Amino acid sequence: MNQNRGAGGRGPYHRPELLREIDWSEKNLQNLKRDVEMFVPLQGQNQFKRMNILLLGQVGAGKSSIVNTITSIFGDYASHKAESTSSDHSVTRVYRQYQIRSSTGTDLAFRLCDTKGIEDGETIRTEEIQRMIGGEKLDMETSEPSYDGSSRSKFQYWKDKLFGFARWMRRWIFKAKALDINMRAYCVVYVIDASTLHVIPENVANYFKDCRKLMKQNEGIPEIVLLTKADDCSTEVEGDLKAISYCPDIKTVVQKVMDKFGFHANQIFPVVNILKDVRVRTETSILFLMALRQMLFEGRDHIRELVDKKKINIDAPGDHIV
Repeated sequence: MNQNRGAGGRGPYHRPELLREIDWSEKNLQNLKRDVEMFVPLQGQNQFKRMNILLLGQVGAGKSSIVNTITSIFGDYASHKAESTSSDHSVTRVYRQYQIRSSTGTDLAFRLCDTKGIEDGETIRTEEIQRMIGGEKLDMETSEPSYDGSSRSKFQYWKDKLFGFARWMRRWIFKAKALDINMRAYCVVYVIDASTLHVIPENVANYFKDCRKLMKQNEGIPEIVLLTKADDCSTEVEGDLKAISYCPDIKTVVQKVMDKFGFHANQIFPVVNILKDVRVRTETSILFLMALRQMLFEGRDHIRELVDKKKINIDAPGDHIV
């Protein structure tokens, strides 16, 4: 686009007000990676080995792709560690924690916790999310499994039921045991498809609103929004990822999220996914790392508040949640 002339060359081109100031340089990319790699949940406390970030979202919004993108940024190649889909049914069937590693293979001090995508018309109880926030729901189904009548699907159905029962028994047996602080979630991320926000199902919108209330009840757990597939809702961004910082289409979507769910602009991060790329582009990496750094820093502040309020007893044997 000609930066000196407007449409048809009839006047000067005025770039819209920036949504967020972004430094697209390679130096900033390295600074962001360093900030994430050097992150520790609580300085001087070895009990906090890593911080958990909980991903919530509709089917196909890109939760698993986020795991793959961040893994790829630190692995320097396009990873498909978490299976992803663009269909109407969730590939992620259970709550799963992904440990992210640096390019040298060192475990970073956070985990991404993927959850089952919410399907149109499906009802997910907030009690399920409460268990995941508290670190109780380890590798358990978030809803009843179902099958389509085929023998393979029927086998998988009963297998899921059997393993679900075994996990429930394990939790029942050890229910008196205090939870490990390293299993609790300290930041929640709502993953929303920017290109389909205008047709988001009512049950999904209500689910997000219920979750927001739940976060406030849980000592105000930090909340971040990742607006995925921003390049699919704007041809300008599709042609130039740097336009994401000022594109009117993206600003409109961000405003809709603010109006619909009550988020502030500084909680919302438009990003793109890497499904079409063999290698993660610098611009893509910067967008994700800016959001990830915000998640980590806000999560760390939340941990400090919990310690100050004595909601977490870091001196107790076994590192318990009070």
